[in-house]
Amino acid sequence: MSLNQFLPNVVKELLKHVPSLVFEVTDWNSVRRDAPLMTTRLFSKAGVSSLKKFQSAQLSPFIAFGDQKASGGMNDPQGFGDALLRYYFAQLYCSEGIFLDIRDENFKWLGGVLQFNPNGFWYHFTPVFRLGLLDLYEGFYLEDDAKFQRGLLSTRLIQEDWSIDDQNHMKQLFRNHFGASLDEPMSFNLVDFQKTFLKIFEFLMEKKVVLSSEFMLFGIYLVTLYLGLEKLGQKHAVKKLYLDVHTRLKSSRE
Repeated sequence: MSLNQFLPNVVKELLKHVPSLVFEVTDWNSVRRDAPLMTTRLFSKAGVSSLKKFQSAQLSPFIAFGDQKASGGMNDPQGFGDALLRYYFAQLYCSEGIFLDIRDENFKWLGGVLQFNPNGFWYHFTPVFRLGLLDLYEGFYLEDDAKFQRGLLSTRLIQEDWSIDDQNHMKQLFRNHFGASLDEPMSFNLVDFQKTFLKIFEFLMEKKVVLSSEFMLFGIYLVTLYLGLEKLGQKHAVKKLYLDVHTRLKSSRE
């Protein structure tokens, strides 16, 4: 299956950083359905203004929007990277859509405020998938195994008919993917991300799981985060940053 047949150039460029095995477990019917919509949005910026307006109201502690040319935040890489991580988590609470391209060049860091000039690459995840991601992170960082498993089930990363051993194996693969972020500040390295992601998809392929395009797009979202944080080169207290977002936004998750 050729990516060139379906996907916009910016998506194909970002997918170079996602292990190719992801495509072996992706439902290409959902890709064919979503690709024309994503292409239209990238060229026309359809829906961007309304999504910015919604996020400005809901996520104001974490983001401001501007039309100026973005220039990153290398003058304060620690503060900029921390703010980028908060915004990454905060978007998962946004029921109206998520801007998927959060590479550092799309932002400015001015006076302690993260300013974003998004392109048209955004997506509206289904409630089941988005809330599953929230359960996944909440279960991990609050060390709630039942919620962690519920998140994996909702995102179809484990299946109810799997054996307990297989379910526990996938849970451990995801804990490994999250790295040391539960206990200590974490650095972000794209090669390490690719290695742990690959192990997850090797197991999914072994179990003959087929995922919708939502997970592929979520993988791109993660890649754009890693690209920026790796460039900044700092260590980040990910659990602390997550809990800050969770405490402020948990009432809006529905």
